[in-house]
Amino acid sequence: MEVRPAQGLKVNCNPSKEAVFGEDGVEVKKASIPSGKNRSGVLTGRTLAGFAEVEMSVLDGKKHWYPTDEMLTDKGDKVVEEEMVIEEPEDDGEGEPASIEEDAE
Repeated sequence: MEVRPAQGLKVNCNPSKEAVFGEDGVEVKKASIPSGKNRSGVLTGRTLAGFAEVEMSVLDGKKHWYPTDEMLTDKGDKVVEEEMVIEEPEDDGEGEPASIEEDAE
């Protein structure tokens, strides 16, 4: 069964990479949880481009961004992020942005 990432969902993580957010952008680094460590965490509800934020209170008490496809729920269900298609409006060919007129009263 597949489950969407949601706030409070308990997950088991076995990450090969982690997204690290910094002042200059996002960096994806190689990551692994040492064997013998508890791999369980709780999703915060925040997702971005195939990664989900996980609060790893048992591991180190910090929040980490792990790939959603590398985690399972505590019941063994696969965590899958919903893909949303963003459609762009068709170009009318004029090349100028639409103007907004204001009423002067």
